[in-house]
Amino acid sequence: MLGPPEVPVSRSRPPRSRNRPAAPPDPDGGSGRTVPAERAETAAERRNQPRGPASNAFVAGLVHELRNFEFGIGGSLDACQACCSGQPGWARYEAVLRASLDRLDRFLDELGDYGAPPAPVWTERTLELLLREAVARLGPGPAAAAGIRLLLRGPLPRIRVDERSLVKAFTHLLELALGPPGPSGARGPVTVRAAGTPEGLDGGVEGARPWPPGLDLARLFEPFYLREAGAGRLALPVARRVFEQHGGGLRAEPGPGGEVRLCFRLPGLAGGNP
Repeated sequence: MLGPPEVPVSRSRPPRSRNRPAAPPDPDGGSGRTVPAERAETAAERRNQPRGPASNAFVAGLVHELRNFEFGIGGSLDACQACCSGQPGWARYEAVLRASLDRLDRFLDELGDYGAPPAPVWTERTLELLLREAVARLGPGPAAAAGIRLLLRGPLPRIRVDERSLVKAFTHLLELALGPPGPSGARGPVTVRAAGTPEGLDGGVEGARPWPPGLDLARLFEPFYLREAGAGRLALPVARRVFEQHGGGLRAEPGPGGEVRLCFRLPGLAGGNP
């Protein structure tokens, strides 16, 4: 004879309320910070923590696998272009797909630099040479349309740099200052200023473009904070780390017309370069 069926016992926890009150201040004279504020501070600290070898290996492997997908998508797009180039409307669709593929390629490049940067190769260079290389990486179209101006007040000291990473960092700054193309395709203008100091050199990248309203400059260098079209999701965090790796720094200041000035600092050869 069978007994009554067993009633399943639910082991799920009751749902937590999203409107929990904040923790009261510490009665023993603590900081008085609320739980959400402490969580936000902890999350910011974790984002800024240096990554260990295991994390670097994971990011490098992830980028490698995503590159395989990117290669497959690009090959399929090339095959479609070969057989559909004469179809009405194909050019419009192809342009959208190519632009998306280019954005994926740039993001994977930034992700590799952010999570698994290559070892630096130190050499001596001048700031002018590095900036001209960064402008050249933008291509003749954007650079000519933007009218990027280099205002370098000398004499500027020679600096010991990892040329690859610092040129890419300056390229990121220029691209962000240029902003997305306008209706006519023009971008900019952008001015790069630099002057010598007793420790090395100070400079800034200034663009006339307006940045998104409500921009929090304190969070500008957090990963994925800047999400507007055309902006690198990891470009500024990577650039700041590169400048700090060179013994310098990178910060953002508000401009008078809603623009953002990206200020950099680099030590000269006699200023304690790594």
